[in-house]
Amino acid sequence: MNKEELLGKELSNLYAISKQVNNYFNDSDISFLSERRKVILEDYLKLSCKNEVEIAETLRHINVNPGNTTDSIVNEITENLHEIITQNGYKKDSKQLSYMMSLNRLISYHVANIENIGFLLNEVEIKKAS
Repeated sequence: MNKEELLGKELSNLYAISKQVNNYFNDSDISFLSERRKVILEDYLKLSCKNEVEIAETLRHINVNPGNTTDSIVNEITENLHEIITQNGYKKDSKQLSYMMSLNRLISYHVANIENIGFLLNEVEIKKAS
């Protein structure tokens, strides 16, 4: 696999992450979160939606079809978020804190994938410039 193929694969994965995040939070009940935390989540979702659209365009441009690509780490984190939401035994403060810690993991994972794309793009550009 060359760097361009690796870039296509990583872009497909980033697309899957964005798509899964957007699908999960589309019907997610976040009413228990404080207003400040809702704003954080809303800002993240705006970025994720924009990211999904831009990555889809980029994939079409480089003739890569992501198909039904899913990310198992995103699945695991969103399942955990769903479990937190549906648990009745949590106190409100504990529920918010637990939810935000899992959300932080998800955002950090998403950001790490974006950074990897930037790293790969830099490598591909350096190769083309040489």
